Amino acid sequence: MPGLIPGELMKWRLLFLVLLALTAEAPAWSQIRKVVDDHPPCDMPSEMTTPSAPLARVAAALAADESVDILAIGSGSTVGKTAAPGGSTSNHPTPEASFPYRMLDVLQAARPGAKFHLTVKGGRNMTAETMAGILRQELEAHHYALVIWQTGTVEAVRGLRPDHLHSVLQEGVEAAGQANADVVLVDPQFSRFLRTNTDLAPYEMVLQQIASLSGVSLFRRFDLTQIWVNNGQVDLERVSRDQRDKTIARLNTCLGHALAQFVLTGAEEH
Repeated sequence: MPGLIPGELMKWRLLFLVLLALTAEAPAWSQIRKVVDDHPPCDMPSEMTTPSAPLARVAAALAADESVDILAIGSGSTVGKTAAPGGSTSNHPTPEASFPYRMLDVLQAARPGAKFHLTVKGGRNMTAETMAGILRQELEAHHYALVIWQTGTVEAVRGLRPDHLHSVLQEGVEAAGQANADVVLVDPQFSRFLRTNTDLAPYEMVLQQIASLSGVSLFRRFDLTQIWVNNGQVDLERVSRDQRDKTIARLNTCLGHALAQFVLTGAEEH
């Protein structure tokens, strides 16, 4: 970044490392399965797993015994992609390790008679604007009962304009509504360093504003993961290196459980 003084350059480098950590590669599925068996999910307060509005389209699909097709779109933590040195991006060798796939496991276990299908799109360091183009393509090609849209972290790290994020998200959720899909927004994951070195408030406000629109809810990942950090259940920033893979697996498992509960609660409230 030309023009940055050394202190500012170091700050941006550290922010980039935090972003990598938040979307780090998870371990193989055999390791994840052991974490699921050995550890119960994290604390999940009901206010964190209850959407602000019913998920009417999900409820309708379940009631009609139709396939509940879900599109999860987001950056690294959603799609399970890692960046190699030099900026190249490689697919995660076990993409089913990311939290949307853990959500799918729980949904299917909770409703064994129902049919769920998950499509995951996006990429590391991808902005909401780029995701919106993918979203429109997916909505044109296929009908989804539910869109899960994880965003806001990249915009906050880069200091992009919150009002532009608002416009992009509003257009995207309106397109999803016209395609008869419920929308669940997922905000950034808690990080002490991210909180200290970026102004997250404007981006969180945008997500809250968009979540007030019809057919849209906000899954408060930031608040939920902060609870887990504070009570010592999952803390990626303070875990030892030899426990990191296990902690990432536990985080994805906990998020998957919480998001599945969020979706099912929203469907039941309809």
